[in-house]
Amino acid sequence: MLPLPHPLPPAWTAVPELLFGQVRAQPQQVSGVLGGSVLLSPVLPPGSRVKEIEWSFSSGAGATIQVAEFGPGGFERPDPQDRFKQRLEMPNATALRIGALELGDSGVYGARIKLHPALVEDQSFNLSVYESVPRPRTHSQLLASTLEWCNLTLQCQGTGKGAVNVTWRRDNGRQELGTDRSQLSPDGTTLRLALQPGTANATYTCTVSNPADQKVVPFDLQSICRSGGGQVSFSKSGYIVLTLILLAVSLGGAFWCWRLNSEKSADPAATPTAPAEESPQEPQYTEIVHRSPPEGNDQAPAALEHQDVTEGL
Repeated sequence: MLPLPHPLPPAWTAVPELLFGQVRAQPQQVSGVLGGSVLLSPVLPPGSRVKEIEWSFSSGAGATIQVAEFGPGGFERPDPQDRFKQRLEMPNATALRIGALELGDSGVYGARIKLHPALVEDQSFNLSVYESVPRPRTHSQLLASTLEWCNLTLQCQGTGKGAVNVTWRRDNGRQELGTDRSQLSPDGTTLRLALQPGTANATYTCTVSNPADQKVVPFDLQSICRSGGGQVSFSKSGYIVLTLILLAVSLGGAFWCWRLNSEKSADPAATPTAPAEESPQEPQYTEIVHRSPPEGNDQAPAALEHQDVTEGL
């Protein structure tokens, strides 16, 4: 039986892969800010001597293009009129700097490095370009402030187009948020706190970030709680609700009075009748019924009766 060969050390097993350029490590993730610059720098073994390096770019859907190379003749651009134009430079023999970043610069950049004496190493960088994070929109609202408690709400929202992360920390990021006296909204943009006077002397910070940029905004809780004046104070929304309640009560009272007066005016028994005014005296007449033609002595009593009535008036 032939003896089994001894396994080679890891360094020796990697040599054939280096010779034929078969080492394929995962791309290194790199983030850049729109309008800024980024430096892609390969990591080489100590003592390596670079003979030549070629940089390529692929946006995923399009073809891979060679964008730069560095050799005995120095830094060269195979196609100076490509999308990068004058935005590429090599500060040393291996690193590639991209300036005035554009959103279309996102993609995979490959570096094929030829080392002395005959080694080839491939490294790649996955660049993602993001818009800069604008200053977030913040708001603090004092809900109630007493001598024992200070209840307030802090709001912090991103104003950019891209997706951002919102995180909260206490005392300039040295402590995580507690869960006993704080309540965070599901989207992470609103933080509600209930603090005692001894714990109100703290600073909470809101950080709005994406993988390439961030903005930090502090909240001075002591100044917010002091705005309540030390007594009982309510928020602006509380005053609005109280005003609406008082207005509703006033309108209800006015309507009730109007309804009561309407019912009284509609009831004839409740309407007092004014005494009839006496009209000035006018002559009164008595209807005299004439009977059939008088007979005999009946004409004289009738004439006397007419005379008596006229004298009475």
